[in-house]
Amino acid sequence: MDGERLLTSRRSIRRFKDKEVSEEILWKIFEICRYSPTSKNSQSYYFVVIRDREMMEFLGSLRGESSAPISRARLAVAICSDPEKSLRYKQDACIAAYHFMLASWLFGLGTCWIADMDREEVKKLLGIPIEHYIATITPLGYPEEVPEPPPRREAREMVKFL
Repeated sequence: MDGERLLTSRRSIRRFKDKEVSEEILWKIFEICRYSPTSKNSQSYYFVVIRDREMMEFLGSLRGESSAPISRARLAVAICSDPEKSLRYKQDACIAAYHFMLASWLFGLGTCWIADMDREEVKKLLGIPIEHYIATITPLGYPEEVPEPPPRREAREMVKFL
């Protein structure tokens, strides 16, 4: 897939096939994510892979339809960062999360940015240090369907030259 197609075809996926994601593909995605840019090359981000079905059901129930996609996938990934490693730890985690989503799409896997959560409760559940940041927990799996692209503003509406 060429870069333009990768960037313009990615969709938020909320329903997934009951098909396992191989370890090989997961590690390829994480290898790509190593190249995610960070403030001062701090590499403050990290990933927590959630496979436990009971845990995923619980996470998927926390915020109704907002978090439900988590329980519909075979696994989920929390993308986190450590504030001890970077002053820009939130930005680092968000950039890594988007790298993860694009890399996943490259391998035919869907994701969905889930940010509506009680982060303190989720950190306790996942064993993430309380001072660390969770950018998102994204479900990960093979899309049941790929939705049509939503309407987008024209580029000229978003750009201002000075």
